[in-house]
Amino acid sequence: MAAAGAAALAVLAVLQALPRPLWLWAALTVAYVALEYAGVEVSERLLISSSGMVAFTVVLAVGPRSGVLAAGVMAALAVLHPSYLRGRRWQLPVANFGQLVVSTTSAMGLFAVLIPQTPVTRGDIPRVLAAALAAAVVYEWVNFRLVTFMTRRFYPERELQPWSRLWSQHVAMALLAVLGSLCGVAYLLVGPVVLPVVGLTFVAGQVGFASYARLRRAHLDTVQGFVKAVEALDPYTRGHTDRVVYFAAATGQALGMSPEQMEQLRWAALLHDVGKLAAPPELVRSAGPLSEEQQATLVGHMRVVEDLLAEIDILSPVLEIVGEWHRVAAGGRGRLEARVLAVADAFDAMTSTRSYRAAVTQSQAFAELRDRSASLGAEVVEALTSAILGRGEVYGSPDAASAAEVERLVKERAVRA
Repeated sequence: MAAAGAAALAVLAVLQALPRPLWLWAALTVAYVALEYAGVEVSERLLISSSGMVAFTVVLAVGPRSGVLAAGVMAALAVLHPSYLRGRRWQLPVANFGQLVVSTTSAMGLFAVLIPQTPVTRGDIPRVLAAALAAAVVYEWVNFRLVTFMTRRFYPERELQPWSRLWSQHVAMALLAVLGSLCGVAYLLVGPVVLPVVGLTFVAGQVGFASYARLRRAHLDTVQGFVKAVEALDPYTRGHTDRVVYFAAATGQALGMSPEQMEQLRWAALLHDVGKLAAPPELVRSAGPLSEEQQATLVGHMRVVEDLLAEIDILSPVLEIVGEWHRVAAGGRGRLEARVLAVADAFDAMTSTRSYRAAVTQSQAFAELRDRSASLGAEVVEALTSAILGRGEVYGSPDAASAAEVERLVKERAVRA
């Protein structure tokens, strides 16, 4: 990948002229690198910044005959993040170099071809904006493919988690392309006097992303705060919550759930026991199985907390899933996310040892879940079963049947490979 990026720059150095004026290119390069360093997390492991806006501006400002080279060098310099240099982490910046340069030069190359090759006028603005949108689509497609390729290559042992709200990122990139193009047109039509306004536009874009990232972080902290409060009530809950999140995620992936569904499912799994905050301690820490009356009392207290928290906008859709999970656990029906949560919770409860009973075997747990397929959904039960067996994992009390089933599936996968 790094070789591809270096080759792209070498070809551009031959085909394109040195960007002029140099002072403008230098100023825009500083802005690009600073914004790239200030990237914020807007989804799980997904960073974004308004630096893309600067790339569109520079192609127009210095001209299409040198703008692609100018943007490519900007992208190359952006990988020299201080944290990489301090930690002497070279593999990641080298990989990012290829990814950023190839993505940027591909998109800016198309942009340079589509915009007017003669001095831009006001009448050319619709053409410029259409070219910017086309280039934004190319950048997103190439960048996403390269990131996926590099992740699979460098971390083959990891299961790739799909990014949620990718459409929001696509829309944001299209908006950056439009704004960056308008900034470039403004510079050509008005002159350097407009550069302070251009700079403020770059900053405003980054402030918007940073505000969204802070709000997202606040949402996550809120969820984690409730989880920690529940964990403090019962030592069993901590490991239980982590395992339910894991089993629910594995089942959701096997079912092909969308990234947005997966995100809500994860939050619901984290919060499914939050209602215990209002339950009597003797019920939460009971040393024996609860009677039907005690179970109804516990669920009643849990629903009070869930109803209160559902008034918070960010938690409302998640707690709707939790509310349906109670119904599914009692034998009723519910949406897919609630049934996945119910299957994950039930499987962990059966395969975990408690003070009043030993864990059942994995094969027994699977059989019990299949007996409850009417409410849980046969496809959900089989998704959990195939996900766990496919990973070669065994939970619950050890037994020969579960071990043999795992061994058989591992051999089948080896033959297929």
